Amino acid sequence: MKNIEEIKKEDLERKNSLIVKATLVSVILAAVVDIAMQKELAVILSIIAGGGAGVAAVALLHYTKRLTTLIPYLSVVIVSAVLFLIMETSVSPTAYTLLYFILATAAIYMDRRLLFLASGLGFMIISLFTWLHHDSLSLETKNYVTIYLLYMLVTVMLGFQFSISKKLSQTIESAKLETENLLNKDLETRAVIESNTRSIANLIDDVKFKSKENYQSSKEMTQSVAEISAGIHVQSDSVVDITQSLEKTNLVITRTSTLVEKLHHDAMAAERVSDKGDDLMSSLISELTASYENMQNVNSHILSLSALIKETANFAADIQGIASQTNLLALNASIEAARAGDSGKGFAVVAEEVRKLADITSHTATQITENLTNVMSDTSKTRGGVNLTAEKLTQNLELAAETMEAFQLIHQTFRDLKGDISEQEELIKTIVDSSMAIESSITGFSSVIQQASAALEEISSAALSQSEHHEQLFKSVEAAHQSLDNLIKLQNK
Repeated sequence: MKNIEEIKKEDLERKNSLIVKATLVSVILAAVVDIAMQKELAVILSIIAGGGAGVAAVALLHYTKRLTTLIPYLSVVIVSAVLFLIMETSVSPTAYTLLYFILATAAIYMDRRLLFLASGLGFMIISLFTWLHHDSLSLETKNYVTIYLLYMLVTVMLGFQFSISKKLSQTIESAKLETENLLNKDLETRAVIESNTRSIANLIDDVKFKSKENYQSSKEMTQSVAEISAGIHVQSDSVVDITQSLEKTNLVITRTSTLVEKLHHDAMAAERVSDKGDDLMSSLISELTASYENMQNVNSHILSLSALIKETANFAADIQGIASQTNLLALNASIEAARAGDSGKGFAVVAEEVRKLADITSHTATQITENLTNVMSDTSKTRGGVNLTAEKLTQNLELAAETMEAFQLIHQTFRDLKGDISEQEELIKTIVDSSMAIESSITGFSSVIQQASAALEEISSAALSQSEHHEQLFKSVEAAHQSLDNLIKLQNK
């Protein structure tokens, strides 16, 4: 953008170009007037030569761009000289009107000093022309006063016009400066906005990348939770099968207990020897906040389940041992009943029933062991899924140490079997205790499964909600990024 000085310089050059043309026109006009009035050739040539020399000097200074500020003054002087020559060649009262051309020439530049110069030259020419030709003009004194007065009035009016134009020019210059300042401030503001916009765009790029990562992690977590939930449902079905098997076992044990009570009245009092084992199991870590705590709870519950299943398997093994010993006792009782003859027949029948119950108990214990083995296998798979999900969910968190307090197996020993049915009673009671312990363990495991299933449902719901939020956030960030790109493009325009 051009400044005030450059604009003034260009305006002066345009006015100088115009004044060169005006000076040339005045010279040509003087020559034409002399030719029309049939003046002497010497006069005509002197006007053309002198005026042409002056015009050539002004044109040379203008087109070579030297002394451009002096061209207006030189042009006024040349025009004044040419007009004076024209007036000298055509002496008449109307010749005074030619002097207004000098004021018109000065008016082109709208400069007071140049106006004063033109006015002074005009008054000088009027005075000189009047002094030289007052005899031939035949004008009264009041006519000369009128000429001077009109010339002075025009000069004064032009002076007033120049003052108004100068104030207007100053106002324009002030507005130009204010416009330049506003433009500079606007450029600075745009630069700041562009810088801040690019910074925000970079931040949104980072948020967009992180949002995409979180969205993918949420999808993976949701899929893993669904797999764990399926495994939990399989375990729940296995627990139902075990519970049904335990109910059958309890029925068999009840019948066995009834038979043992009958034998108790007919047999010798037996010595009870039973070292009841203590079930020790540490409480799991309390539920932590957020998804990580829930997964840790699930993992701890599964570990507890593994311990319970192992303990249950040991109980089943004890039941098988008890059933085997019961079978041997029933066989010995049958042999003793055979030796007793008719008096031992009733005892033989009871011994046979006890042997059958022992076989049923052994078969049931075998089925329980098989079911427990399947549950342990499913539990192991589920535990692997839980661990994988915990690793994907936490990433930087360490897995909590899996704790499991060892269960002290109840070692039950029977002292020397004396072949008395009382020992069978103790064995049946041990079977009852073991069955109750298994039922309690299965009940606890079922509660753990329910808690784990509820926790997984909460985790699944939270993961799904989080995935939807991340998806919405990702879309919002993309829209914001597009808006910033459009803003940057608009600023670049």
